[in-house]
Amino acid sequence: MKSILKKIVPKSAKRFYRSKQTQLSIIKDFVYDYRKFNRESASFKLRNKEMMQAYIIKEYHAIEKGLALLEPRPGFGAARISALADVVEEYINGYGIDSVTSITAFTLREYLNYDAPYNQIPKDLSRKLENLLARCDESSQGKTGGTKIIPKTEITETLNFDYSSFFKSRHSVRDFSEEPVDTQLILNAIDTARYTPSVCNRQAWKVYVIEHSNVELKKRLLNVQNGNRGFGEHISSLIVITGKLSSFFAYERNQVFIDGGMMAMSIVLALHAEGLGVCCLNTSYAVKQYEAFKASMQMDSDCVPIMFLAVGNLKDDFKVAISERKPLADIVEVR
Repeated sequence: MKSILKKIVPKSAKRFYRSKQTQLSIIKDFVYDYRKFNRESASFKLRNKEMMQAYIIKEYHAIEKGLALLEPRPGFGAARISALADVVEEYINGYGIDSVTSITAFTLREYLNYDAPYNQIPKDLSRKLENLLARCDESSQGKTGGTKIIPKTEITETLNFDYSSFFKSRHSVRDFSEEPVDTQLILNAIDTARYTPSVCNRQAWKVYVIEHSNVELKKRLLNVQNGNRGFGEHISSLIVITGKLSSFFAYERNQVFIDGGMMAMSIVLALHAEGLGVCCLNTSYAVKQYEAFKASMQMDSDCVPIMFLAVGNLKDDFKVAISERKPLADIVEVR
């Protein structure tokens, strides 16, 4: 019956039907994404510890950025800082003192010290901050919040290598050695990649490392990714990079993908520096694929997939796609 219909239905009708199917799929994916962002983001209320941490980090980092300006305005951001103090107070009551509150304390102390010669902070806010700081841990030996002075030489002394050659020597590898990857090398790379920039320093990433020996989980995950055919069974380790929606607010609906993508690239380069082969595998899932991905591995409910990284040891000689780049003039416009 289907074969008969295919013959008698006009091509224009087939194109119309396919376009409507595509439109329906776009709407379905849009509604799904809306519901997930609405449910998991911190847009409406700071419902848990992770959301409160994201807010606190975002706000103390705003103070750090203000203090790092050439000429900070004394007493800047009073209303915003007062609101931050209220949330930190609530956080301490619920979850106690930890690294987030300690970093905030160092930042607020620098804010108060900077204003001391100018006396521009409202008295009630100054008292509020002093009372809060009395509850926080300011005794740490190493200052972990606020600002610091960096000599230019600290940067220039790290640049004595051929970065251009290093960057251009990276290829997407699909032809791996059978030797299992040492997980510690992967952890070393992720540890380096932690210094990737993120919006307001929120670091809203969750990275899952599936080791060489965890064959079943690797297989389940790769089965819901459509770009590993022909080499998936030879992948030693698999890295699943996700972003945490609970760290973002209503005006940041795409930021999870921006921050997650930057983290992914940092991990790729750090793995390359460890001498490992890497291939980026996309996770641009429609609803059906996304549900299959969620079912394949237990993970935090607020996580969204950013990218898989296939990792393996390099052979002495191996084949890669040339992947020629567009000319610079095609992608850059100087104005």
